[in-house]
This record gives sequence, structure tokens and C-alpha cells, in this order.
Amino acid sequence: MAELRKVQRCYHCGVVLQTEDAKKEGYIRKEILNAYPEGLLLCDNCYNTQRFNSVPKEANFDEQYLSILQEIKDKKPLVVYVIDLFSFEGSFISKITEMLSDTDVLVVANKRDLLPKEAKDEKIKEYVAHRLRVSKLQVRDVILTSTNPAYNIDLLVDKILELRHGRDVYVVGPSLSGKSALITEVLKIYDNPTSSLITTCNFEGTELRGFKIPLDRKTYIYETPGTSNDNSILSKVEKPVQNLIIPKKTIVERKFRIGKEQILLFGGLAGIKLESDKKCNIKVYVSNKVQLVLTRYKGDKAFNELLSKKKLNPISQNFKSAADFDVYDFQITEEGDRDIGILGLGWINFKAENQVFRISVPKGVFVYTTRAKI
Repeated sequence: MAELRKVQRCYHCGVVLQTEDAKKEGYIRKEILNAYPEGLLLCDNCYNTQRFNSVPKEANFDEQYLSILQEIKDKKPLVVYVIDLFSFEGSFISKITEMLSDTDVLVVANKRDLLPKEAKDEKIKEYVAHRLRVSKLQVRDVILTSTNPAYNIDLLVDKILELRHGRDVYVVGPSLSGKSALITEVLKIYDNPTSSLITTCNFEGTELRGFKIPLDRKTYIYETPGTSNDNSILSKVEKPVQNLIIPKKTIVERKFRIGKEQILLFGGLAGIKLESDKKCNIKVYVSNKVQLVLTRYKGDKAFNELLSKKKLNPISQNFKSAADFDVYDFQITEEGDRDIGILGLGWINFKAENQVFRISVPKGVFVYTTRAKI
């Protein structure tokens, strides 16, 4: 009697899977095929290049911005580097930090009001300074600020005047870090000592514009355009979804105990699955409006159904199936308290015990692991 056998295909690209020749399309290792005979399988090519990317994406870089960086490098001013405390990991662009490496940097860690109240200012400052020093920036000081409500604005003004030593000041940072709102608060208490007005300015050799605020007759504060954040989840979703995932109030810590067969879903925007055998306690820091669902993992097919039925909140029309997501495996080899984060969405905190976490995020979104922020 003839035997009928279903031919298995790659779930992502549809090519017929084979285990004989690694150089031909559809190759998959035999042990994987044998271990998951009924699973949703990926050929090696899709596993390595389409969904399971080896390196999270760095934000794109506007080459025009090089002219501003060259100006900064030549002048050696004081650089006020504004970061979004809630979402600053991964927004470092290697070209920018390289160009600023020999410049005095005052770090302004903005949106302090969003972090949980149990977070201590000194520990946050230490964490931020360490993270920036790893990027080889000469961090002169770190100031925590917020604009809603105003916090440490007077301290920021005093510190700029103390550290600038008669030099120009350039305010840099990623888009959505709150630079413009911060400068608006600074201007409320800043006393212009000159007869010159605050004006817009073009940066030489570019089409980029910013603001020019007089400090005295010869020096100014320059507000530069925001650098790209196209590796943030915020750049991948619609405005109504952005409004849900950008925190407006202090985020509330949420706790879960996750096991190997479970996945924690961040609405329909991301998922974190524990691949290790031992259960793990995690704390989650995301907008209070993001629905967190800890559920049994039933594969990509079940996830696709949840997306199509719009049973998760928030959910984006841009993500229709698991094929719209990159997947990363993080093996935690460090010790102590650690974070795994998704740029623009938030992070989880846990005690490192050599776990392996599998993270699913929309294609192009930056994911990271660091020592604990809080």
C-alpha cells in the first residue's frame, strides 16, 4: 500500500524543509526536525536572517548630523546629553558617541517622574553614568529631571553655568527624549543677560534647524534636532497605540512567576518566554495601559489567532502574524539583578541564574540586557 506523508515547509518562507545539504534552500538540522515533528519550523536561513536576528538593530543615522557633530568636535563645547530614562537603552548611535568621545558631557536623565517611587535617585544616576561611560563619553555629572511636574530644572541651569567655562552649550539627544519641553522649562527661570533674542538657526552644511539661546554676547545654547529612534517600538506603531505605550504617569511595578511552558504577552506588541526549566520571578515595568497576559505557550499559530481576533491590548494593525516579529534568545551569564528591555515599551527585572529568555518583538525593534536600573 502506498504511504502518504505530509511534506513539511518552513513556516516563514514556505520552502520545503530538508536535512541533507546545508548549502541548499530549506535546510534544517535533523535533530530539530526530529524534536519538533509537529512544530512550526523555520529553515536555517529564516532562523538566522529573517526572525532570529543575531544583532539587535541600531537606530539609523542622518548623515547630515555629522556636520553638527564635527562642529561640536571642533568647538569642544559643553554637551548636554538628554536621555529618556524610561527608554534610553539602544538609542545610542555608535557614530554619535564616537564623535562626542573627547567632549565634556553633562547627562540629563529626563522623565524621572515615570519611574516607580521605590527607585532611588542615586542608584539611577549611578546606572546612567556607568552606561554612558561604557560608551566612552566623558560624563561630568548626571542630573535627573522631569517636566511634569518640573523637577531639578534650577539645578540643571546652575550645573550648565558651572560646567560650561565660557563655552557654547549644545543640547543633543534622541527624538521623544523631551528636549524641547525641558528647554521650555529652563527658559521659564533663565534670565537672558543680553539684548539678543532667542532665534532659530540653520546648522552649517545641513538642512537641519534648531534654536539658539544667548548666554552672553559671544556664546549660546544650541538645541540640535533629535536623533533617530527608528529602532524603538514607538516608530513601528500608529499614533493611538503610541499614546497607550508612552507612560503619562508613574509606572506601577507588576510581578509574575514565569515557567518554561509560559509566555508573557505585552498586549499584541511583544512576548517574553522562558526557555529554562526553573521558574523565574520577574518584575515588569511598562505603561500602566499595556495589558500583560501570562499564558501557556501554544506556538505561533495560537499567537496569530490572538492577533487576528484582536484579543490583546494594545494591538497594532501593522503586526498581523508572528512573521512580523523578530525573535532573540538571551542567555544570562552574568550574576545579580538584571534587566531585559524592549526599546520604547519597557523592561523586565529578574535575578540572574543562567536563564535563557526568548524575546519576540516587531521587526527592527532594539532589545537589550543590562544590569538592573532599579
